[in-house]
Amino acid sequence: MLSDAELMSVKDTVTKSMISTCSRSEAIDACLKCSQSAMQLLRRKKIRRDILMQYLAKKSVAISPGAEKVKLIKQIIDFWNKGSQSTSNNVSSSIALTSINQLSIQFTEWFYTSWNNLSTFQSEHFFPDCQLTLIHENNRRILGAYYVCDVLRSYVANKELRFCPNIQSNKVEESKHGLVLIQIHGTIHQRNTCIGIFDQSFGLVRDPNHSNNYLIKFCFLNMQTQQEQQQQQQQQILSINQSIPTYLVDMMQNYDQTIQHQIDSTDYIIEDPDDDNDNDEND
Repeated sequence: MLSDAELMSVKDTVTKSMISTCSRSEAIDACLKCSQSAMQLLRRKKIRRDILMQYLAKKSVAISPGAEKVKLIKQIIDFWNKGSQSTSNNVSSSIALTSINQLSIQFTEWFYTSWNNLSTFQSEHFFPDCQLTLIHENNRRILGAYYVCDVLRSYVANKELRFCPNIQSNKVEESKHGLVLIQIHGTIHQRNTCIGIFDQSFGLVRDPNHSNNYLIKFCFLNMQTQQEQQQQQQQQILSINQSIPTYLVDMMQNYDQTIQHQIDSTDYIIEDPDDDNDNDEND
C-alpha cells in the first residue's frame, strides 16, 4: 500500500500541486475530485502494479501473479462496482422494509379511525370484488365492496362496538407482485367496557385507477367476546344436562340385570285370593 510520502506525491501529481492537504483522507479526497475516472487515477505510474496486487489480495480477490497492470485495474474497478451495487441493494431493501412498515402503521391508524367513527368509512376504499371472511361466524363470506362495507359498518352502528388495534404487534409482508398482507390484533370495546379481542388481516393492492393508491382486496376478521364465550359455556352446560353420562347408563343397566337375575332365581307362589274363600265355604 502507499506510504504517506507516496500518497502525497500522487496527490501533487494529480492536483498539479494546486491543493495542499494535511492528512491521508484529505489527500485521497483531492485525488478523487481531480481525477476524471477511477481508471485514470489508477493508471498513474506512481500507482505501481505491486500496490494494486496487494490491494486485491487484502480484499480476498483472486488474482493471477502474471496479470498486467491494466487487468488488475479492471479487477479493482469491478470489485468496487459490485460492492457499490450490493450496498445499493441493501439500502433499497432497507428502504422497502421501512416503507411497508410505515404503510402498515398508516393504514392501521386510518382504517380503525375511519371504522370507529364511520365518517369516512366508504365502499370506495375496497375493490369491487372485495371479499370479507368472518371467521367467528363459521367462516361466513361476504362478496362485493358495498356489502363488505355494510357488514363492517353494522358492527359499529348497530352493535356499538369499537376496535382498538395494537399497532406494535402488526405483521406485514409484501409479495414480489406488490400484494401487501397486514395482520392486526387488538381489543373490542362497547360502552366504555372492554368485551373481547379481535384478529384481522388485510390484503392491499395498488389501483392505477385511484392514483395508484392501495385498496382493500380481501379481509379476514375473527372476534372473541365475553358474550360469545358465555354462550359457548351455556351450550356446553346444556349439552351435559341433556345427555346422561355413560358411566351412569352402565350402572343402571347393571342394576337392572342384577334385579332381573334375583327375580328369576327366586321360588315363589302367588296366592289366589279366591282360595281363602273356598276354604271358608268348606268349613
